[in-house]
Amino acid sequence: MGLEFTAHTDEARFDSPMVDFEEDTVEIEFREDPLTGQQTRIVEQVFPGADERPDLPASVTDADGCFFCPDMVHDATPEYPEFVDADRLEVGDSVSFPNLFPYAEHANVVVLTEDHFLPIEEFSASVLGDGLANALEYVHAVSEHASPAFASINMNLLPSSGSSVVHPHMQAIVDDHGTNETRRRVTADREYLETNGQSYWDDLLEAERGGERYVGATGDVEWVAPFAPRHHWHVVGVADVTGLPAPDDDVVADLARGLENVLTYYGSLGLNAHNFTVHLHEGEASPVTVDVVARAPLSDHYVTDAFFMHTLHDERVVDVAPETYAPEVAEQF
Repeated sequence: MGLEFTAHTDEARFDSPMVDFEEDTVEIEFREDPLTGQQTRIVEQVFPGADERPDLPASVTDADGCFFCPDMVHDATPEYPEFVDADRLEVGDSVSFPNLFPYAEHANVVVLTEDHFLPIEEFSASVLGDGLANALEYVHAVSEHASPAFASINMNLLPSSGSSVVHPHMQAIVDDHGTNETRRRVTADREYLETNGQSYWDDLLEAERGGERYVGATGDVEWVAPFAPRHHWHVVGVADVTGLPAPDDDVVADLARGLENVLTYYGSLGLNAHNFTVHLHEGEASPVTVDVVARAPLSDHYVTDAFFMHTLHDERVVDVAPETYAPEVAEQF
């Protein structure tokens, strides 16, 4: 069947107080993800953004009692089991250990810096690269021990992104179950390859290069704003490797440089929170990919951007089309 970009538009009509109760219309654009068929709605002004960088609550910069800070991290965090061959792993300034509240059979936390807080635009490629390398050392140790089916490296920044600890950190999860999105994506990847004779991601990059949603490249990783974004200001990185890269593989630095660029762009918008996931799957159908999205900016009175449509209907809703923001992200590359 090949790659298809499917969309249509509906209109909501009502008499609006914003125009003296004359008839007004709001467009809702529906787009389908070309791989999974999942639907995204693009509706203007649904994102709880900020006109300027909001002041952070005092609790964000207060490091008192933080067990990820240097004076506590080695005393207040768990130690790895024997198969990891270290109590904790260290790469650069990053330090990792088992997750005390795991989401999977094998789960860890990678504390990225000794600094208790970093603004979103100050996550350098060096800091991000050391964190990814540290997480990969753990994933490799688990893979040699248990041969799990699925792995990912994930990050939340600030409570508005779902982070319960402000201190910058990543989390790896490794198991045989995968998440709903992981299983959906891997299944679709394999079906696309079987049907079309080459990977979806190769076709996607070929279709997007030079187009309005193409962002740029950092080494062997190419970046696009997806046709049907999962969340606000969604950017996807697609690496030229499959499987589980070595911690010192060049692609790790390439991923980190791209993430730095995207986070710098978010900072330029006055945003201060994000999520990202690095997907690590075996098989020629599934290259290493990363999804990064902006989240509602944290302030004293922030409003979550994950409402009933996301949490109960599994429906994606964004307010800016990828064709609008992709050229702006590209300026950081």
